Amino acid sequence: MAQGQQKGGNQSNQMVINGQGMQYTDRDILQVCLNETKHTAESLNTYILEACSDQLRRDYMTVLGDLYSQQKQLFDVMQQKGYYDVKNANAQDISQAASKFSSQNG
Repeated sequence: MAQGQQKGGNQSNQMVINGQGMQYTDRDILQVCLNETKHTAESLNTYILEACSDQLRRDYMTVLGDLYSQQKQLFDVMQQKGYYDVKNANAQDISQAASKFSSQNG
């Protein structure tokens, strides 16, 4: 998702406020779900690093793998619906990024 950018919302993609409270669009709900899986993954990384039991660590790693799959599914749905416009990097962009990072580490 680092390469992806959210498109600016039009009226149908924005949160709607009416007399009965706030109504959320599919995009809003999917974005919240994706963000929550990211936060959960961060927590699971910490749990894995701090687990005293090898079995507990393996269990957390299994859950983290499942969570990564869910994140990918959410992102795929969002991309299919046009909520993220992913630009594929060309060879020149990749070369420039590689040069930038290699010069920083040199």
